[in-house]
Amino acid sequence: MITPDQFQVNEAWIAIRVNEGFIFVKDDPYDIFVLLDAASAYVLGFVLSSVVDESPDEKEVAKLFKEAWEVKHQWARKLIVADDSIANDVFINEAKKHGFEIEIVKTSRLAPIVGPLKEGFCKGFIDNLG
Repeated sequence: MITPDQFQVNEAWIAIRVNEGFIFVKDDPYDIFVLLDAASAYVLGFVLSSVVDESPDEKEVAKLFKEAWEVKHQWARKLIVADDSIANDVFINEAKKHGFEIEIVKTSRLAPIVGPLKEGFCKGFIDNLG
């Protein structure tokens, strides 16, 4: 299992889809992908993918990384992605542009960090849709 206490703040970021099923906005399905700090589980930002079973737009992911850098004022050393994510390539490609090491892990190993996030983030997101 991967737990927050294995990292220093800003040592590693995690990119992962947080919704189990699709989130529907005005009858259109979306996936929500977040970028978070592995040590603090602080969500650096998120992107929506409006196309079912496809990765988020490369420009949106680049913007997400830029926003994360503006919050942290430095890049993490490593990006961790789940082995079953349809968004791996777009997140990995962006991370490599900034010198990140890449680690691909089983989704279940990320449960201690992203489990509570998945539940809370999606519930809060859905509740705020109105």
